[in-house]
Amino acid sequence: MIDLVVESLDLNALIAQIDLNAVLARVDLNEVVDRMDLNEVVAHIDLDEVVARVDMNKLLARVDINQIVSRIDVETLVKNTDLGAIMVSSSSTLATEAVDLGRGHAVSMDDTLARWISRIRRNHTGRAEPPELPNTPEEP
Repeated sequence: MIDLVVESLDLNALIAQIDLNAVLARVDLNEVVDRMDLNEVVAHIDLDEVVARVDMNKLLARVDINQIVSRIDVETLVKNTDLGAIMVSSSSTLATEAVDLGRGHAVSMDDTLARWISRIRRNHTGRAEPPELPNTPEEP
């Protein structure tokens, strides 16, 4: 008999008559949330998509840089920094640049002297050729 009644009911028509707002008003959402496995829910969230929607300028405007800097232990930072290596690296770079600059000036002076000597000798062929190296016998 119950099967006959259930088969004759139009469930869509019955559900259409239910006031869902009244039903939901009686639901304790805290109890529903307590039953949920939030780790399972978060596992389905695409964090890259969430971060892509973040307004970074607005977020950074909320960051208190002074508070972050005040938490830095400068003395420990200096102790852990190899200032000697930084100074050696910086000094060697300066020395290399100075040597390169000196070489460039020496080549420029060499060219200038060669032109003046060529003029003094009245040699208009241009720069004097470097001296020939003596032939050295090749070792077997």
